[in-house]
Amino acid sequence: MTAATYQYVDLPDASVVTTRALLTARDNITDTVAARAMMCIHGGAGFGKTLAVNTCLRALEPAGEDVRKITFRARPTARAVRYELFTALDLAGEPPRHPSEFDRLLKTALAERPRTFLVDEAQWLNGEAFEYFRYLWDEPSEVVSEVGALTVV
Repeated sequence: MTAATYQYVDLPDASVVTTRALLTARDNITDTVAARAMMCIHGGAGFGKTLAVNTCLRALEPAGEDVRKITFRARPTARAVRYELFTALDLAGEPPRHPSEFDRLLKTALAERPRTFLVDEAQWLNGEAFEYFRYLWDEPSEVVSEVGALTVV
């Protein structure tokens, strides 16, 4: 996650107001990152979901090196998720051509150290994409250490 400004906080004299919803989001995001788990923040358009998540993640990970933001187009396939993760992880070389090789590469990269993925506009994800995230997160093999190395917010 870059140190760039977000939403309208870069406007003169603008600041984030701490609300009950923001405090709840902060507590839930903190618990989710600590547990290396998955969570979903949902609500109507303009309710401040993106601002809350960005504010909370910035506080948790000030350097932002372990937070990767991904936004998908409508209804991405597992293949599209693989390619976005490859890019978000800054993996070297060309992406593998075969799904099993690709999965092995991603699992190995995720096992190196835990990372948090912010999937913005997750309503565009279909069941296949959600299942693929779960597949990577819930990997029972020794490739991904302990609880999992993928946190999706």
